[in-house]
Amino acid sequence: MRDQNFPSVSVAIITYNQKQFLRECIDSVLGQDYPNFEIVVADDASTDGTQDMLREYDRKHPGKFILSLGKENQGITANSNAAHFACNGKYIAWMGGDDLMLPGKLSQQIAFMEKSPEYVICYHDLEVFESPSQRKLRLFSENAPPRVGSLRELLRYGCFMGACSVMIRRSSAPESGFDTRVSIASDWLYYVRTAESGGRIGYLPSVLGKYRRHAANVTKQSGEQSMEGSSQQDHFISAAIMLSEFPEYNQDIRSRMADLLYSSRGYSEKNKAKEYVCAALNIRFSVLNFARFLLFILGIRR
Repeated sequence: MRDQNFPSVSVAIITYNQKQFLRECIDSVLGQDYPNFEIVVADDASTDGTQDMLREYDRKHPGKFILSLGKENQGITANSNAAHFACNGKYIAWMGGDDLMLPGKLSQQIAFMEKSPEYVICYHDLEVFESPSQRKLRLFSENAPPRVGSLRELLRYGCFMGACSVMIRRSSAPESGFDTRVSIASDWLYYVRTAESGGRIGYLPSVLGKYRRHAANVTKQSGEQSMEGSSQQDHFISAAIMLSEFPEYNQDIRSRMADLLYSSRGYSEKNKAKEYVCAALNIRFSVLNFARFLLFILGIRR
């Protein structure tokens, strides 16, 4: 039962052929101690029986679910928009269909957002675990140092938040949703536009969710794929869009582009490692990028 004394939150779950994980994901949401939430599930025309399972959940929990069941596969960004436009809550908590909430996630994040209305994005630490062994690999914060601030931090450092940790204030979200020019990794630009009105980004150091690593993850290690059609390429597209929309932050965006170029050196396509490292130095000369260039030339690849 929903208690209208508590601000409403939409838990937006994006899924495609994840039936084997989705039940556990949904159950982790249903087990939250927060009383006023809806579960919005956007399924991108799964072929593994996901939609029948979702209809079963809807029958068992009347009024709790909003289902967007695609008839044709449209891709991640279009499916994310299906969820975005179906949300009714004051807040949106984003989830992948293979990830998990830990107890207290919703209540802690909403308490933070309600106490501090200047914040439009709130995120927390995650446990990264291996599936199916359930073995803990690391904390998300060990590879992505937590950052707080505003629009500038997002432009300079990219998408430093674990996607299933993010809660946003829906009134600040972009009216157009996710940018369809970015086919896979459209979340960075979505967060940028959420923060562009001047809102702040907050971080909770508590581990309130679990991010699952498995063979079918969209995000793979750079050496496992070509640049074309990758989430890395989408980050370059997003950065170009940001340069056109936020020219006053061109130095921050160019610094991020240099980081992206340097991190692209591990992509196997056409063995372009040297070209990527040189391009990083050319697009944004800095002591850090020069040091990276020297390390690469000396054969010390970090």
